[in-house]
Amino acid sequence: MAVVDAQHATAGTAAPQQRVRLTDQVDITELAAIYRQVHATDLHLIDHTEPSVEQRLEWTAQAPGFAATVGYVDDRMVGTVMGCPLPPETLWWRDLHTDTDPELVREWDGRTFAVCEAFVLPEFQRHQIGLQLLSELLASRTEERVSLAVADTNVKVQRSMRIRGWQHVGDLVPFPGWRAHAMFVRPLPF
Repeated sequence: MAVVDAQHATAGTAAPQQRVRLTDQVDITELAAIYRQVHATDLHLIDHTEPSVEQRLEWTAQAPGFAATVGYVDDRMVGTVMGCPLPPETLWWRDLHTDTDPELVREWDGRTFAVCEAFVLPEFQRHQIGLQLLSELLASRTEERVSLAVADTNVKVQRSMRIRGWQHVGDLVPFPGWRAHAMFVRPLPF
C-alpha cells in the first residue's frame, strides 16, 4: 500500500495543520507510548496489560491486509486507527452474545474489515481527528462491512457510534479477564 497523506487545514493562518496518513507500516513503539497516554487512568486494568499494548499493536500490524491511518498535528503523531480484513477462520466473533441472525458471524474473504485499535491523544480529542482517521481508513476499504468493539464502560464512544449509524450486534469479552465489549457493525462504504 502506498502512503497517502491528506491535509486538513484548520481555521486561521497560524493554526496547527492536521494531517492523516494512510499506510501499511506503523511505528509500534511510538504508537504504544501514545496509547499509554490515552489510557493513563486505566493502565492498571488487564485490558491494557494482557496481552501487552505492543503485542496487540504488532499482531494487528502483521495481519494480512493490515491498514492504518496515522494522525499528525503539525509534525506530532497524535493517534491512529488500525485494522485488518477478517479471514474466514477468524476468532473475532468467538463468544459473541447476541440475538442477531447467526449469519452475522460467518466470514468469507472480503466480508469484514475489523478496526482493532483506535485512539487519539486526549488534548486532540474533540477536534474531529478520530473521525477523520476512521473515515479515511474506511474510505480505502473494499470489504462489505466494518466491525469494532468498544468497552462497555465507554458509553460516550458507544453513543457516538450509534449516532453515526453503527449497529450494536452483541457483547463479548475479547480476552480472558477483560471487561465486556459491545460489538458494532456498519456497512461499507462508510
